[in-house]
Amino acid sequence: MFLLALDVRGERGPRASAKTEEILTWVGLGSKMNSFPRQLSGGEQQRVAIARAIVAAPSAILADEPTASLDSANGQATMVILSTIAKERSRAVLVVTHDVRLFEFADRVVHIEDGALTR
Repeated sequence: MFLLALDVRGERGPRASAKTEEILTWVGLGSKMNSFPRQLSGGEQQRVAIARAIVAAPSAILADEPTASLDSANGQATMVILSTIAKERSRAVLVVTHDVRLFEFADRVVHIEDGALTR
């Protein structure tokens, strides 16, 4: 699923497989390790995308409309994961959204209108 991201970084074999399983379990998809994308719901696919983003331990994650096309429960679950990453894993998480319901997860909210900061 995202072994390629690890392979590029020189992590292969059992170590890469273990890391993959650890990250998938952390986002609640440990039981889906051998599933194909078409077998996953939209919320599960979004959690795979988050897992793929964090598997290589980046210092920053950029998320463009991470809850788009998700129902409210899956959107909430996605934001809980991103919020936890920002707090527990000491990473910067930047979320771009039009959904004001996500503001509660933010440490800082910046509004941009017509290319300029408004607040």
